[in-house]
Amino acid sequence: MKKIDDYTKISHKSYSSKTTDLSNKKIKYLKNLITRSLLSIILIISICILIKVNDNNKVMVNKYLYEDSLSFTKINNWYQDKFGKLLPKVENKDELVLNSDDFKSYKYSSYKDGVKIDISKGSPVSLLNGGIVVFIGEKEGYGNTLILQGNDGIDYWYGNITNTNATLYDYLEKDTLIGEANDDYIYLVFQKDGQYLSYEEYLK
Repeated sequence: MKKIDDYTKISHKSYSSKTTDLSNKKIKYLKNLITRSLLSIILIISICILIKVNDNNKVMVNKYLYEDSLSFTKINNWYQDKFGKLLPKVENKDELVLNSDDFKSYKYSSYKDGVKIDISKGSPVSLLNGGIVVFIGEKEGYGNTLILQGNDGIDYWYGNITNTNATLYDYLEKDTLIGEANDDYIYLVFQKDGQYLSYEEYLK
């Protein structure tokens, strides 16, 4: 028959094991965070050195940073492939309210450079594809608009939406809820390399 002291030892051993596992996870996370931070600092210093060394490098950096549309998704995909995600993905089932295929079942018509989709006011709006949020604000003719730079290199515009819960430079998965229809319609625009694409390819 086991004594009380034996149970105390077993309980203490189990608690110690859990504490050790938790500590190891924290240490591993901190090591990864420090490594990524150092890599980011090295990258910034390298760019500064390149600019100082040659004027041509300065022109190139200015062109990519201020004139061209920087491909955040390509950088993000490369970074995650090499170093993993900065933060673990948290699943939230409440965000998967409106499946991307549902857009195809609504009535839609051409509008400016994209498409106008008839949808009930207040209906949840979710993403057709995953990517990084590169713009949130007013667009003339489209109202409050969120632009997502998709993993496929296409910019997805979601116009006339409200209660937007995303923030600039968020990385969002496909079908993530980004807001609600401000009226009984929303706008969608598909753009790549400065060219507007036919919406029919995505809603057929």
